[in-house]
Amino acid sequence: MIPIVTKHGGYRHTLTFGYVCLVYHATEVFCNRNYSYKNDPLGKTSGQMIGAARSARQNMVEGSSRAGTSKETELRLYDVAKGSLEELAGDFEAYLVGCGIAPWAVDDELSVGLKALRIDPYGGDMGDNARHDYGEYILAMRKRFANFLESADPIVAANSALVIIDRACALLARQIAATGEEFREKGGFTERLSVARLERRDAKVVADGAPKCPKCGKPMRKIVARRGRNAGNAFWSCTGYPDCDGTRKWTGG
Repeated sequence: MIPIVTKHGGYRHTLTFGYVCLVYHATEVFCNRNYSYKNDPLGKTSGQMIGAARSARQNMVEGSSRAGTSKETELRLYDVAKGSLEELAGDFEAYLVGCGIAPWAVDDELSVGLKALRIDPYGGDMGDNARHDYGEYILAMRKRFANFLESADPIVAANSALVIIDRACALLARQIAATGEEFREKGGFTERLSVARLERRDAKVVADGAPKCPKCGKPMRKIVARRGRNAGNAFWSCTGYPDCDGTRKWTGG
């Protein structure tokens, strides 16, 4: 029987979420170090940057959690997460240009070194200890990337954030595409509800002793013709209609 609520909430097992977490924590460190009352008196820049990083993280969490009942919502929230990352990249880029420095070229030595680093897939389960286990995992990954993402040199930190944001956005784009393809092939919550209702109906038909379709073997259901020369007369129709047009003569009372 088709499940009505499908798998959901597995965001911790995606590399995308791991990178987004790194970006979030790196942004907090960067803003706390480089934006003070003097250069950001109202906290607008740091607030916007940390808010964008948080938006990316939390929309991934919510999108994954809603995946079981609404692919449309999942897709929309992932798209919001990607937009938040791109907004954040704009702030880091503006910071560098404001310092009179262009962002790293793709062949920059530090950029190449950072691109060689990868996070490990999260290997823990989603049981009662998941928050603790994932926290330990993210702390280990932060340590791996700390010389870049949490560098005391703001130029290195900002450039590193741009590199990892680009990586996260690329992974998120692939995740969005895969989710969209799954929705196109399998439909969403509404379609699963419809199929589940049909399965329940067909099971009841079988239990009530309905015959099998002579064409495809599926159970049949009683139908009363609404028009034509047989209008008002009952007959057996395949539950697979319209894919199957098998019929049998009604023999009941």
